[in-house]
Amino acid sequence: MVIYLLERVLNNMIKENEELEIRKEVTAKDKRILNKAVDGIKGWNFNPIAVVTNGIEDYYFICQVKTIIENMQMKMARIYIKIQEDNRPRLLSIEEIT
Repeated sequence: MVIYLLERVLNNMIKENEELEIRKEVTAKDKRILNKAVDGIKGWNFNPIAVVTNGIEDYYFICQVKTIIENMQMKMARIYIKIQEDNRPRLLSIEEIT
């Protein structure tokens, strides 16, 4: 089911923007960008399983999500991060994937 959701989300994103690259292997650099952007969010653990990027400033992470509070469980999320001019990642959105 996770693979199906991942493929559906990634295909929709590619249709919207032809310049995006899909990587199913998340690099250490990608993980650092994600961790800096979500630093300070307590109670959620984001495990990236894929990244979609234009290689410059836009990063979309597809993550499995675990929460401390059971009834606020989000299983999969798409996280949009934009790299600012000073090379700091800025978290723009977290969307649940259903």
